[in-house]
Amino acid sequence: GGEPYRKLRLLRRRLPDPLWAQIRLEAKHILDTEPDAGPQLYEHILRQPSLVDALASVIAHEIGTELMPATALLAMILDQLQLSDDINLHLDLIASINRDPSKESTALNALLFHQGLHALVCYRVAHRLWQAERTGLAYYMQSTVSSRYSADIHPAAEIDGGLYLNVGGGVVIGETARVGRDCTILQGVTLGGTGKEVGNRHPKIGDGVILHCGACVLGNINVGRGAIITAKSIVTKEVPELARVSGVPATVKSIRELRKDLFSQASNDDDGCDLDCQMKKKYEIYLERFQELVDIESCMSDGGKNCSDALDEMLNS
Repeated sequence: GGEPYRKLRLLRRRLPDPLWAQIRLEAKHILDTEPDAGPQLYEHILRQPSLVDALASVIAHEIGTELMPATALLAMILDQLQLSDDINLHLDLIASINRDPSKESTALNALLFHQGLHALVCYRVAHRLWQAERTGLAYYMQSTVSSRYSADIHPAAEIDGGLYLNVGGGVVIGETARVGRDCTILQGVTLGGTGKEVGNRHPKIGDGVILHCGACVLGNINVGRGAIITAKSIVTKEVPELARVSGVPATVKSIRELRKDLFSQASNDDDGCDLDCQMKKKYEIYLERFQELVDIESCMSDGGKNCSDALDEMLNS
């Protein structure tokens, strides 16, 4: 990738990752109580240098075959994922931890065992392969995800970070579908076509949408930010922002109220900031700095002229 990309990778390694630090602490704690877990934890967590390396290790061993062994898959996954995928996977993992109702929901358990998260990692690799016009390998990844995790996500679909994919089971996301940030997709959800359209024929899901079990959204329609599609509903018409829709065909049942007082505000005063508040601030600072690196990578990919200056400024700061 040349000297600028080497500098970018150096900056990424320098950036302290609180989520990865948390996962390593959880792994060391498990070793104290469950020594038999040692081989798995050393192989996938404690020997790995970063969160993405750990996810790649887990998934390569899960989906490896004689045709595509784990070592080849591991190299391909790490080669394809970019910094924007890295930050999206952080957000996906955080969503898996925070939105899983189980009391056993930890960062370590999500990384090692959450099938929906693993399906998303494979999709993000397949999406990069698709963009690079390596469609045969992209379809191979899609087929593998379909057979291993029971999720059929087309590699051309566009999915932003922070998606909570409850389990892979029965989820279908079509070629021209788009899913915004911080969405929740439960089992059996279909984002498909009507069969009457060609070309751009799949739904566009806004930020923060919740799709409950078995919901179907069909056709090139928009689902507004913060909407809720209840279980088993079939949606064929546009959904307004913050609407709750239900039924066959789905109709608007209510409109949710967006209240600012429900969003916690981080205190600038450390004395008035409890542990949760301090951790939130730490993650926010980390993700802000991470996003700066992602923006530089995007600038370099687009051939921008000022990218190197911004990169050198960050290295010297």
